[in-house]
Amino acid sequence: MTFATDEEIKIAHDILLKGKKPFDVSRIDIIKENNSCYVQASPGSGKTTTLLAKLIILANKMPLPDGKGVCVLTHTNVAIDEIKAKLGQKADVLFRYPNFFGTIQTFLHKYVTAAALHYFYGSQIAYVDDDMANAVLLKKYGRLPIRGSKLKGLIYARTISKEHLIEVDEIEALGGVDMLMAAKVIKRKGKRVHKYDFQLGKYDWNKIPENIKALIRTKRDGIIDSQGKEIILSFRIDWFNDKIITNSGLIGICTEAGAEYVKLKEEMFTEGILSFNDAYDLAFRYIQEKSLNFSSFSDKRFKYLFVDEIQDCDNQQVEFIKKIFADNKVIVQRFGDYCQSIFEGEENDGVENEELKDDQVLYIRNSNRFGEKIAKPLRTLCMEDNRQLVGNEDVPSIKPIIITYEDPLSVLPKYVELLKITSIPEMSNLSVLEIANNEKQEDPLHRVNVKACGWVGKKGSSEQKRFIASYFPAFERKNVRIRTEGDSFNDFMPKNPNGTVKDYATSIIQGILKFLDLCDIKNGNRRHTRTSLLEFLAENSLEQKEIFLNKVMNWALLVVKSNGDDVANIKTTIYQYITTVLLPLCGKEITVDADNFFNAISNRIQNAQVVEQGNIYHGTDIDVEVATVHAVKGETHASTLYLETFYYGHHESERLSEQFKGVVYTGEDERILKNLRVAYVGMSRARYLLCVAIQKNRFDNMDCAELREIWDCLLYTSPSPRDS
Repeated sequence: MTFATDEEIKIAHDILLKGKKPFDVSRIDIIKENNSCYVQASPGSGKTTTLLAKLIILANKMPLPDGKGVCVLTHTNVAIDEIKAKLGQKADVLFRYPNFFGTIQTFLHKYVTAAALHYFYGSQIAYVDDDMANAVLLKKYGRLPIRGSKLKGLIYARTISKEHLIEVDEIEALGGVDMLMAAKVIKRKGKRVHKYDFQLGKYDWNKIPENIKALIRTKRDGIIDSQGKEIILSFRIDWFNDKIITNSGLIGICTEAGAEYVKLKEEMFTEGILSFNDAYDLAFRYIQEKSLNFSSFSDKRFKYLFVDEIQDCDNQQVEFIKKIFADNKVIVQRFGDYCQSIFEGEENDGVENEELKDDQVLYIRNSNRFGEKIAKPLRTLCMEDNRQLVGNEDVPSIKPIIITYEDPLSVLPKYVELLKITSIPEMSNLSVLEIANNEKQEDPLHRVNVKACGWVGKKGSSEQKRFIASYFPAFERKNVRIRTEGDSFNDFMPKNPNGTVKDYATSIIQGILKFLDLCDIKNGNRRHTRTSLLEFLAENSLEQKEIFLNKVMNWALLVVKSNGDDVANIKTTIYQYITTVLLPLCGKEITVDADNFFNAISNRIQNAQVVEQGNIYHGTDIDVEVATVHAVKGETHASTLYLETFYYGHHESERLSEQFKGVVYTGEDERILKNLRVAYVGMSRARYLLCVAIQKNRFDNMDCAELREIWDCLLYTSPSPRDS
């Protein structure tokens, strides 16, 4: 029995892609598939659209036989909002019982962790949040007595056993090398005179002036405080083996230090405060201790499970899905691309995700995003033989360009120049920049744009080690978005052509915070922040917090797609929510100042004051956002510049030189495979133009006819005049 008829597929297509080409054979086969399977999809293949087509067909069939529903698990609430936006009214029936749409974390918390917390500690979930949990843990830890606490003694011992580097300017502030060496405050490490190991004790105080002693104590206390916090936040309880896992070994739960730590965590659990790891750990403890078979629950409620972006599941999520859903009872369909599995770390090594691939694998080999010229290098810049990747014949891509450089600061100016002068004959000889600007206007929701991205964003770049900051010194790994401040709520709803949905959501929240401040609603004696407001809402009910975030995201989506008239209607909806929900929750009434602020017509709507700036390179007539590859995953750009960076001894041009020449990698070196996944994600964002920056001497070592068949090479050795 197939999932859908041809007519049902046509109806879904007309809703999602009216006016565009019908689904091809591979996508139709996936839509019709009615058994458990894994869908391996190429970048920009429209796998989410294929999933949405299945959901539309299911919506028209509701209720399903036996009253069962569908479960859709994603990784972010943004994905949920996108489903709602694209399905429109069709989403209503899908978001009602017995169906479940949400993140894996939300499902875990609602159906397992909440029960576990009540069973073990008689409490309810107040927060599942790493920042909140860490803050509470550190507060409780700080209250432990300095003397008599075995846990604090353990943390102190581990702190002073570590090497602590001190820089030249700190050495000078503490009295200079000679005095500090004589007083045993520092010791030389090798022949490097600019860095030393900082010792936390055994000083010869007689050789240290009184004013310097105070500075040293401050330095010492700062190390103990910061690194002590780092150490305790690395602890994690292994309930099955009665151990505490740390970055430097195991601690028995039955030891005095271990028992102190467990007591702190259990106090938090009694208060309903958990980290994300706590939520999983308690869930698995509950399942094992009670010998629960959750697959019987899922079988009774769900006929289908769909998991989007399955490759981004960490090992905990993989294990959780396997415990909750049994393939022989629920039809489980997983959508993803394991070649793009880049979110790796302690909980995700990119290997165990393979366990979620079904025996039946269905492929989407062709990309809707880019043409054949960009598809060509991606066939070998991939962790597996990707020769079957097919570019979109309707997308006229430019042959990819390698920008060589001697000065990394010249790369972004040259990229901007290329965007302006590189034209596409099939598109009326418009430049890539003109095309990007046009598409940005047509599709603001997805923000088709130009970006530069690289793998490693840390500080400390040099001639031998290029990081993103080598090309853009102002780069910050935690990108701070643009925030507005103004005298009218209108100032918080500007139409910025470079803005994302997230930018608008952030701005709307800032406007709401100012409104609340004018109603004398504060966090203590200070204005609420986003974090403190969410904490307040969660204290009322976790559902209230989720409702607020969903409303804000929906408002932001509407603003992005709106014209001037629509904004007034959106404002009315926001005003009603604030005055009928938020103000009563706070026990306050609207003030004259707040009402005037909300309803005033500002003269500065287009010029709202920018108080924070993101990672933006400002060129002439164009802004280029600079980001990590991890930050741009899932995006589509009119043009992408990939910045080679240094990772574990090599740059991409060294580690992947043969793959740049069109040679498939068949080895098993984990660092090469990891690099291939990152490069594949970063370079597959481009729609029309892909550029890669490589230092000239490294390019010279790999240059050959095979490479130039795939890449145009711009031998660029002198800096361009800096764009303002």
